[in-house]
Amino acid sequence: MEIKVESFAMYRKYTEKLKGNKIIEVADGTTPRDIFKFLDVPENMPKIILVNGRPQPENYILKDGDHLVFFPPLEGG
Repeated sequence: MEIKVESFAMYRKYTEKLKGNKIIEVADGTTPRDIFKFLDVPENMPKIILVNGRPQPENYILKDGDHLVFFPPLEGG
């Protein structure tokens, strides 16, 4: 199945190796945690995870055509 993966802010460097449209082929049952391992994102780095614009946990089962976005927590003041 195919999913689109994007990242922002300091996490952008982890998706730079993905080509063009950032669509990758993954196996059924793949989770954001699996994608982070594939991209070498350290496990201890805090992440906000969105799938199709909605917050999801790292163990969410991705579906064909999903759009995974991750970025660091934001602070305001």
